[in-house]
Amino acid sequence: MSRRALTAINWAALAERIPETEKAALAAFKSKSDKYLQRMNANPEAMPKIDWEYYRKSVITPGLVDKFQKEFESLQIPYPADKYTAAIDAEKNDLAKKIESFKQELDGSTVEIQKILDSINAMIPYAEMTMDDYCEAVPDGFMRTDIVTTWPHTEETQEDLNAPLTRTDDH
Repeated sequence: MSRRALTAINWAALAERIPETEKAALAAFKSKSDKYLQRMNANPEAMPKIDWEYYRKSVITPGLVDKFQKEFESLQIPYPADKYTAAIDAEKNDLAKKIESFKQELDGSTVEIQKILDSINAMIPYAEMTMDDYCEAVPDGFMRTDIVTTWPHTEETQEDLNAPLTRTDDH
């Protein structure tokens, strides 16, 4: 049999990771955990040894103490098998891989966003731009005079602008 308990829990690190609304619940949990650990540590790790010779001298019925000793020593109380540590470790490793791939994704998008920011910072400030400067800087962001559009001037509401114009003599 084995008695296992964590003796070093980093409560400060746990407190940093939880929201302020949960601090009271963590304090209550820590208090309860400390009480359980104190009660467990108050007991000896191994059961006290039984002085069988004392009982042999004191008990009148012959063979009764030997029978009890034999049964007591053959008694095996199984310690519960640990079925969860492997699953927890596997899930922890899986989450670590997912976190690492998410970090790499974010690093890639950070590079793209930094390029956009650099191009914006390299531009002439809008207050100092002429209309020609703006048209060069943002080709899709200005009204093109070579293409006539209809209200509401969105791509979804326009007819095919590249289609050749055909004249109908109906009118």
